[in-house]
Amino acid sequence: MSIIRVLSAEVAGRIAAGEVVERPASVVKELVENSIDAGATRIRVAAEQGGQRLIQVTDNGCGMDRDDAIMCFEAHATSKISTEADVGQIKSLGFRGEAIPSISSVSRFILQTRRKEDDVGTEIVVDNGAIRDVQDCGCAPGTNIKVAHLFGNLPARRKFLKGPDTEDGHIEEMVLQLALARPDISFSLVLNDREVIRASATNDLGARILMLLGKDVYEAMLPVNYQEDGVSVRGFISKPGFTRVSRRDQRTIVNGRTATADTVFFAIRDAYDTLVVKGRYPSTVLYIDLPPDRVDVNVHPTKREVRFRDPRQVGGIIAAAIRAALRQLQGGEDPSMQPSPVHLPPAEPVIELPPPPVVELPPPPAVKPQPVENKPSASPEKTAPPSSATAIPAPAATPYPLPAPQPFKPEPQQISLPLPDRPASVNPPASPPKPSDTPVQQQPQRPVNSDLASLRICGRLGNRHLLAESANGLVVIDLRAAHQRILFEKLLANLKEQKIPQQPLLIPVTINLGQEEARFLNSQLKHFQSLGFTIEHFGGTAFIVTAVPASYPNQDISQTLRDIIDDLRQSRTTNVQSAIHIAQAACRHAISLKANLAEKEVSQLISDLARATMPYADPNGNPTMIHITYSELEKRFKG
Repeated sequence: MSIIRVLSAEVAGRIAAGEVVERPASVVKELVENSIDAGATRIRVAAEQGGQRLIQVTDNGCGMDRDDAIMCFEAHATSKISTEADVGQIKSLGFRGEAIPSISSVSRFILQTRRKEDDVGTEIVVDNGAIRDVQDCGCAPGTNIKVAHLFGNLPARRKFLKGPDTEDGHIEEMVLQLALARPDISFSLVLNDREVIRASATNDLGARILMLLGKDVYEAMLPVNYQEDGVSVRGFISKPGFTRVSRRDQRTIVNGRTATADTVFFAIRDAYDTLVVKGRYPSTVLYIDLPPDRVDVNVHPTKREVRFRDPRQVGGIIAAAIRAALRQLQGGEDPSMQPSPVHLPPAEPVIELPPPPVVELPPPPAVKPQPVENKPSASPEKTAPPSSATAIPAPAATPYPLPAPQPFKPEPQQISLPLPDRPASVNPPASPPKPSDTPVQQQPQRPVNSDLASLRICGRLGNRHLLAESANGLVVIDLRAAHQRILFEKLLANLKEQKIPQQPLLIPVTINLGQEEARFLNSQLKHFQSLGFTIEHFGGTAFIVTAVPASYPNQDISQTLRDIIDDLRQSRTTNVQSAIHIAQAACRHAISLKANLAEKEVSQLISDLARATMPYADPNGNPTMIHITYSELEKRFKG
């Protein structure tokens, strides 16, 4: 008896839908691309409850007659290609004929369409792949599609979808990418009866970027316009000083199609070379146009990835285009720059390239001298410069040098910390101690970890690690992780206090964000406020920062806030944990290290770390220190 059988059309349709329709944003992508292929100049997208309740796409394209409207629900029915040769030279966005059959097989699908020359339109209703009704209707020229109850017949698949806010974010990002890809088309996006994107048609790429990504991003970008060997590269790239924590903002449009390609990412990395710190990524909006036979778009079922026939050549051209644009910062001109096929805004005034980044811990302006005055024994070095407000060590203080042949021996052989009257616990407490109304001298708010308090500092290892000796062996402390743990606990303390200590900014910082970033930040303002940040909506996509937590480093607030938003958008945490995750992200992106730390600064760092409730791990669970015992060292040197 044969055990191999042909699947039914219903089962095959649901399997195909799983490949094409990954989430509601995939539905939006497929339907909008069909509208673009139909010659639409205005496209409106609406969604409710993250697209799970309703997705509607309306355009003013060419429309369809009744026969074509019925035929489009058949699998692999398309007007984009007709012969085998067309597969190698695809010029349209859609070509497989799978989108509409796949979407209609897992939803309630309503299609209304009319051509300009027809008096009436056609309406077709499809329930989970079965055509229920075909009738005449009155509608405007073009096509109007409603997709309701997505995955209603697949409850297991519906459970894998994220919450409405997360799915709304994916839909917004998808429409933003499509609007960047086609600035000549007017786009609008309405989420839950609220318009979040409105982009009017324009031939100015800069105007479209300014409209969608915000003023700050646009002003930090340089125009790109380069042609070589039939490949055209145009668009905008960010200046080396304006980077993000992920490749999320590296957007690539190949022959009008929003797509990704490793070749492009590698070319961007090679072009910037040492201008960007490792782990940071410049923002780009690159339009790459080349003959259709030199690029393969039939790689991924969702067509979000492309491959080039000659990736090395294309990558070299893209890198050359970016290098030519970066030379504008130095006032150089490149003879290969060609006139732009579209109107590009003028470049900003020429500035110099920033120097290589020097990580440096900015000094707290007024809090630093306090721990020094409260120490049990004061020395002349501590009182010599009373008028100095900077963190530069006094001439008598000996800074910790970089690694040297001889070990560093500070003048005090052991760091003395104020201990509580009662014996301190060696192990870190399981939970933060309760606040006390008694004076700090009698009962400190947090007990001191005696193991950390008794460490003898031996010196620095590079710029990030501190070497110390304990009673049992060698301790290597990660300065960055230690700073993150200390700052994290101070931010968590702000969550429990009714009156949060804040540091007002002398000059408020104004931040202009993109549409999606602004919507996300607006939804998280109360959590930022609970940590000590004062951020107010300034209108549109602009926000103003007037104060930060008192313990927060005074550095580039605008860049740090953007990094925090990028970090949170990737994690998509729940509202219950949002404040804690914001604190974690704020610590990760706020800490920078000095090349040289003074003895007082190291002493204060160890003191703060010894008073932490969990001093042995940073907010992300990574260790703040590594302990190598004497016995382990003896085993390693015993040949």
